[in-house]
Amino acid sequence: MDTASFLAEVEPLAHHDRVRRAVALGRAAAGGDAGAAALLGALSGSAQAYERLLALMAAYGSGDGARVLAAVSDPSRLVRRRAGRMVARFCDDAQALAALGAVVERRTVRRTVAQLARRKRQAVVDAFLGARLQQQGRDPTIVDLLPFGSEPLVSAHRRAIDEAGGPLCLERLADRHPAAAARWFGEAIARSGSLDVRQRYRLAPLLVRLARRAPDAALPLIQALFDRGEEPSSLAGELRLLARSRPAATFDLLKARHESGRPARPPGAFGVVRFAEGAPALGAERLDFLIRNAWGALSDGKRGARWFLRLCADDQKAVLRAFLLGGRGGFGAFLFRYVRAESAEEQAVRERAFERWSCAAQAEDGSIAPEVLDALPGDLREREARRHLFDCPALVAKPDRRMSYARLLPFAEAKAVLAPLLGHPEGDERAKAQALLIASVLHDRGALAEAIANVRARKFEQDPVRRAMIGALAALPLARFGPEHLDAVSVVAQDALDAADLSQATASAVERLVVKLFRIDGAWGARWLARILAVRGSVSTAGLGEGLTRAEAERLTPALAQLAGAWSTAERAGAVLSLAHSLGVRLKEVAPLLDALERLSRELPFVGVAAGALGLLRAHDRPRFARLVPALLREDASFALIGDVARHVSRRRQDLLDPLLDGRPMTGRYATGRTRWVIDFGAGHARWTARQQARYAAGLRALLADETCDVPTLRFAVSTLARLAYVDASVIVPFAADPRQPLREMAVRALPWLDAGQGVPVLIECLGDDRARWAIYALRKAFSEMSRDRVLAELRAVPTAKVTVAKEVVRLLGELGGDDAYRELLRLDGPKTHRDVRIALLRALWEHLDRPETWDVFGRAVRDPDWIVASKLADIPLGRLSTEAEQRVAELLAAILGRAEPEARLDLLRRAASLPLRDEKRALFQRLLGHLDAPAPEEAAVALAAVLARMQPGEVAAVVARLKELSPRRRLLVALLPVLSARLGAYAARHHVAVGEGLLAVLKADDLAVPQYLGLAARLLGWRELGQALVELGRRDLLHHDAMVAAMAAVHGCVHPSPLEEALRGSGDPRLRRIALEALVQAASPKNGWTADRRALLEERYRKDRSPAVAGPASFVAPP
Repeated sequence: MDTASFLAEVEPLAHHDRVRRAVALGRAAAGGDAGAAALLGALSGSAQAYERLLALMAAYGSGDGARVLAAVSDPSRLVRRRAGRMVARFCDDAQALAALGAVVERRTVRRTVAQLARRKRQAVVDAFLGARLQQQGRDPTIVDLLPFGSEPLVSAHRRAIDEAGGPLCLERLADRHPAAAARWFGEAIARSGSLDVRQRYRLAPLLVRLARRAPDAALPLIQALFDRGEEPSSLAGELRLLARSRPAATFDLLKARHESGRPARPPGAFGVVRFAEGAPALGAERLDFLIRNAWGALSDGKRGARWFLRLCADDQKAVLRAFLLGGRGGFGAFLFRYVRAESAEEQAVRERAFERWSCAAQAEDGSIAPEVLDALPGDLREREARRHLFDCPALVAKPDRRMSYARLLPFAEAKAVLAPLLGHPEGDERAKAQALLIASVLHDRGALAEAIANVRARKFEQDPVRRAMIGALAALPLARFGPEHLDAVSVVAQDALDAADLSQATASAVERLVVKLFRIDGAWGARWLARILAVRGSVSTAGLGEGLTRAEAERLTPALAQLAGAWSTAERAGAVLSLAHSLGVRLKEVAPLLDALERLSRELPFVGVAAGALGLLRAHDRPRFARLVPALLREDASFALIGDVARHVSRRRQDLLDPLLDGRPMTGRYATGRTRWVIDFGAGHARWTARQQARYAAGLRALLADETCDVPTLRFAVSTLARLAYVDASVIVPFAADPRQPLREMAVRALPWLDAGQGVPVLIECLGDDRARWAIYALRKAFSEMSRDRVLAELRAVPTAKVTVAKEVVRLLGELGGDDAYRELLRLDGPKTHRDVRIALLRALWEHLDRPETWDVFGRAVRDPDWIVASKLADIPLGRLSTEAEQRVAELLAAILGRAEPEARLDLLRRAASLPLRDEKRALFQRLLGHLDAPAPEEAAVALAAVLARMQPGEVAAVVARLKELSPRRRLLVALLPVLSARLGAYAARHHVAVGEGLLAVLKADDLAVPQYLGLAARLLGWRELGQALVELGRRDLLHHDAMVAAMAAVHGCVHPSPLEEALRGSGDPRLRRIALEALVQAASPKNGWTADRRALLEERYRKDRSPAVAGPASFVAPP
């Protein structure tokens, strides 16, 4: 068989069949068939990329690695990339190494190395990466690929990864060698006294990956970070993962961190995680601790029951015991459901726990949200409901809110409470009352029949009241209904449909109720959906498939088939589509509905209906869709205008393409024959034959030649033409000089996407005229597929008179690398070079930070009179720096911060806190420390934030001395204090706490800065030390008005206000007793509540205080 015969044989086949034929040819050649081998040789040597690709696909049959190796250097991008994906499978080690050496595109190198690694061919990967590092040094592209190598290779080049590896390299390291990555980072942290900014920058993005892939290795790493002062909030993502995979170890980590910090409000360090999933693995002791001290780490309400019921019996008992005897806050209403109170003693314990819970759960007005009370057992829920209805003063003047608690009562009692509103003359009031009454069925399961009867008795109600009643029924859980309720619901639905004033909103409520009950009796639901459609003209089945199981879908299939059949024959296509959509993923289980969709697509003359039906079939029954498409196209070619059909033909059934490519006027159900159609197939063009692409290209070219064509259509035609790899460039190249500017620009930008680099000569030509601004950016894509020598030669020939072109040439030279390109860059450094080009030059030199000449250029730039040029040096990427380069960058940035122009330094100053530089000689840190006396307080505040972020533990004395020096400058002090206070949380690093304590000592000695002293003291001192400080200030008579305001604020920030109140309540100074009153109010805040003891203190001590300064405010404290 010759080439022409073979191509003619495969031309009418679909892509998959063509590939199978090529594979069979390759198998025959490998079996010794000389004719097959000769045919493959002819195809491989063809000038057509299509034929060479067929020869390459034959390697799946022959296993010919040599053919794959040759294709890696093919002129066609399409062939090269396909060959790159085949290297790991078919090439032996020597061939794979040769293929990697021949590949030019970095993307293909990365993909090929990754595929080799996935196939466990580490020897090839190690050999390639090792050789490249030896030849090219620390090429960032190769360093980033090192994690694909074996662990010995990675270990051998650990320093290269540390100094030249970018974020992608580290992510790959965490993915492929997570244990080694965790160990290396742990060793680095152990060697350093504190976590420096560079370590934090490199480690932060990886911890989640490490926690997911190597949790046992991540745990000691997080422990090391905690030991260095990292706050739990900064590790929240990692800790959440570990709380699921290693709950006990994560709990122990957080508990140790919690206890090592200063006092914090619950849940403290545990606030960043939830132990609901891992609760069964915690054990009784840990659960006891959580219930007593960090209940926020456990789910509450409906979700709370899920984790509790998964506990073993002993753990459940431990949780209930801890909750009853030591529970705090408003957590755990659901736990009362599981408390057994059989004896009098147990009942007393339960009662005390409930009183404590109720007090703590109350808001400032004494109320508890009804949604919270839903979780309580019946007796306690009803007790709280009655309290809110009859004994909550704050709700007396809020009847709507007060009556909302009626739904927590049994149905009969709720009906009695709501009786005045149920008979209210205003319809809106009756509607609200009816909704609340029916909602009471949520807790009174046996009252549903009575509730439905109540609705039936009001069949002549106004439409808004009817809507509220039916909506309330629809909102009840499905489990409340049974088959015995369906007849009564039918009467309710029929009464609603019979009402002349039935609104669309009320009809929608009826639909929701019927859809909900469909699962109880499918036949009943089908009858009522059909009836609603007949009466209303439309029906919604939204929500029918939510939570529907496969068994339920199969059980409901007969009823759904009845609906689909009736609606299809009645031309209710919209209802059928809505029904199919509502079933979601369960649609595939309902064959009759799929049959109905097929009938809709075949029979109805509406393109929207056909598109909707075919889209559903494609999503939920792909085999049926694949069988249906050819039949539809045989009947009517205009079905190709439907997007799903066109995409399927393009990707799967290329044998059906030919009639759709002519571009002739099309007639059919969806086309009138008056328009020439060039169909948008979306994707899949690479699976077409060369002849098919040529025919399609002719239609696209005709579109471009039409001067009346709109711009979106032109864009479609140009972008599609550029993706047709087998079409000659002559089809699109003339449009790069078209007089229509939009088309001209689109064509120029599309040229680099032409296969085999066919657009490069035209792009080079464009650089000499007004198209240069588009062509220079387009060339970047083209250059990425060329050899380095050719790219350099082309760049040297580019005319650089235009600034836009010159800038891009400089950037490309910088990315190209090598001595020759570097010399070209240095030649551009001069005072007469345009500013934009100089800035581009500085960016290009980022790739050459290991060369002394680069730093000479940077040194001149930082002193440049033009501050904009100097400021651009601050954008140097800091992820790949050697130790020497890192220090030079730090000195460079320090010099920028020293410039007089604020515009040159402000942006850098804002980023200084997070710059990943170790700054071993502390040049940058010293510059920031000196910057604290900036003329603008706002600038000084930003500098202090950077100082605190970058300081080391040994620099506490220097920072404190600097702050002490600046403290007399009051405006500056006021700006700096909030910055420092923000760093002094409960889990602040020790050196930050030391700075705060140093400044606190300075302020303590300053009688004029008492408010500022107290503000800082509130962040640093425990209740005992704060109380002593207040007593001392009172003794020195420094509790003046502003100091008292600050003292009150300090009390609000105190974690333990109760012991502070106890320490100050007996003071002889009325000012201290006033502070004690504030502490009492703070102690009784929500989640703690006004207990009987606190109420007694308020009444007997503070309201009867001898000083009006205490008794007066106390008289206005109004506990709920």
